[in-house]
Amino acid sequence: MRDGPLTNPGMVFAGRDGIVRTDEPGLAHWLTAHGVPVSTFDGVLDGGEPAPPGAVAVPLDYGRLPSRRALRDLFSGSGVPWIPLATFSADPQVAGYGLERFSEIDIAGRIAANLRIISQLLLAREEVRMTGCGTDLAILLPEQLQLSSRTRPELLPDEYSTIGNHFEVAMSPTDLAGRVDAELTVSGTLRIDSVLVAEHRELTGARADRFRAAAETAEAMRQSRPLSVEIRDNRFVDGFGPFTDGIHATSGPEYRGAVTEVAVGTGVLSADRVDRGLNCLLNEGAAGVRPGVGNGLTGMHFDFISREARLDTL
Repeated sequence: MRDGPLTNPGMVFAGRDGIVRTDEPGLAHWLTAHGVPVSTFDGVLDGGEPAPPGAVAVPLDYGRLPSRRALRDLFSGSGVPWIPLATFSADPQVAGYGLERFSEIDIAGRIAANLRIISQLLLAREEVRMTGCGTDLAILLPEQLQLSSRTRPELLPDEYSTIGNHFEVAMSPTDLAGRVDAELTVSGTLRIDSVLVAEHRELTGARADRFRAAAETAEAMRQSRPLSVEIRDNRFVDGFGPFTDGIHATSGPEYRGAVTEVAVGTGVLSADRVDRGLNCLLNEGAAGVRPGVGNGLTGMHFDFISREARLDTL
């Protein structure tokens, strides 16, 4: 592992000291062996030590941690970039891969890329296109555009942020209730080069048990890539084939194939450094464009990545 694991937290903490906190002893041992300051959450959780001024939170099993609200209370005086690897996989080897990729990303450069894309979208008149090998999506923009992204690398001393926001600019054509936006619309052809699936840590009940089935569907789709699907007026209407039922059953039938997110990934990594066969957070914003279906609060969220597609403004 290169110097990045020390450099990137330093960038996020604006030069202040920070330490990685994880719930997985094996991952803590691996990071220590690579020279990364690390500790488990245990000391803070049992009250034996104070929360540090800066902590990179890397959970692998939410069942070993209190609720997100409780964690935020415990770290209320700390700047905490959250790297929610557990949302995608609890495998320590996948976690190691994700942290290595995190170490290789130029955070300041990706924030600058976010700002460029945001400017393009805000200055666009009515429509933008996302195009690339096998992908041609037309996006009609609303008069008031809502975007999700990170526009500065540093966290405030008491700020709490998901690290994925550093590497993407996202729009949501469908709300949490499954209502499709009549003004922000996505239509066209999407080439799928990789598929990711995520679960929300606060999801409970019967739907929380669907992650294994969703992960199996995503793995089968990765084995079958590339795929070509059609989107019409914010709905996936064709191309999922034998995977259709699995996607709808685990992402939430109320969405009926609605596009719940469309994002541009800015965490550009060399192609030979990205393992598209892994279900890992750091692959989510690696590059390309990423429409998704489902919402983590009500079911599983699938991301369909077209790795060579880019944003074009008209």
